[in-house]
Amino acid sequence: MKNRLVPFLRWSEKYTKLDMVYLTKGGFWMTLSQVSSNMLSLLLVIAFANLLPKETYGLYRYILSLAGMLNIFSLTGMNYAVARAVATGSKGVLQASVRYQLKWNLLMLAAFWALGGYYFIQGDSLFAISFLILGIFTPATLAFNTYGSYLEGKRDFRLASISSIISTFVYAAGMLIAILLSKEVIWLVIAYSATTLGTTLFFYVFTLRTFKPSHSFSGETLKYGRELTFIGFIGPVVSQIDKIILAHFWGTTQLALYSLAMAVPDRATSLIKNLIGLGSPKFAIKTPKEINKVFYTRIVQGMVIGLVCFIGYVLIAPYLFKYLIPQYLDALVYSQILAVGLIFAIPNRYVSLLLVSQKLSRVIFTNSIIQGVVKILLYVVLGIWGGIMGLVLAYVTISFIGMLIGIIMWRNNSGF
Repeated sequence: MKNRLVPFLRWSEKYTKLDMVYLTKGGFWMTLSQVSSNMLSLLLVIAFANLLPKETYGLYRYILSLAGMLNIFSLTGMNYAVARAVATGSKGVLQASVRYQLKWNLLMLAAFWALGGYYFIQGDSLFAISFLILGIFTPATLAFNTYGSYLEGKRDFRLASISSIISTFVYAAGMLIAILLSKEVIWLVIAYSATTLGTTLFFYVFTLRTFKPSHSFSGETLKYGRELTFIGFIGPVVSQIDKIILAHFWGTTQLALYSLAMAVPDRATSLIKNLIGLGSPKFAIKTPKEINKVFYTRIVQGMVIGLVCFIGYVLIAPYLFKYLIPQYLDALVYSQILAVGLIFAIPNRYVSLLLVSQKLSRVIFTNSIIQGVVKILLYVVLGIWGGIMGLVLAYVTISFIGMLIGIIMWRNNSGF
């Protein structure tokens, strides 16, 4: 089968302009990982929808959204820098970057405990204890998860996929146990924190023992990781601002509805982005001139694939909501509109990876600031005005505008 498949894939390359053998090999493992992980995550979402009151689920999501905003105190760009460094031949960046992140993330620990202290003074023990727990676990988790970027740079998609599947399974099992035994928000936070750190630490150590990376490294990687972090400093705020606005102005029950509406489109977008991420090691060794030969072809191909995904989801979504989460049928129309973002998901991810792979720091910064400001303005204005529908319209608009901005940025700075 392999002897027959490889010639066919090579033949197809003259039409797709892609390394189809590389894409098929890596894509198989990445698809297996994403499909398995997303299925487990969706099963967990179904459990949340059917076993928890909307208020409880919404409150849990609100706490995680506030915690996600505190990622602004972590080195969010380090994973991209490590993946690029490993792809271009550096072998000693994993341990050095993790040690550096652990030191840096003490700022995040302080931020979590400061927020917890604020809620303690306000007399809200649930939020205070939750942020105390998250402050202990989250900074370490965000440092040790760099093993995934190391595997990505090594192009070991098999091990990366297996670790992702196992991690998601442990997380889903831990959360389900917490739901069945307690249904209390605090136990959901504990289960989330313990399972994510436990699996991340295990696979970090496993990666070290498997590849035995050297301790020598170039300080350029740490510098580039800091640059990417400062460039994208607004990212953690942008990624959570919609949920925080909705919970604050419209209530946590509305946040639960919004989270369920986002469940499938968000995971489908994540799957698409991770598949495009297969090309990241390849982009790092290509010149802008080589990339520009197929740039618009990739944009069109991405939009066509996204359109097919959008149509498919619109057709099957009514059945998913009717039979799996009937308590949230009100979220169906929102979910279908959110799926429009799938059309622009591949082009957006493609352009962002190109900018990072070519180390266009100034362009990345400009792109991040422009898109971040646009997102925050749209989410704030439309979210306060229209609640869930306002945020849905903002999300779709942002996806389209982001694609246009990214294309313009690349075109003006790549020697097109």
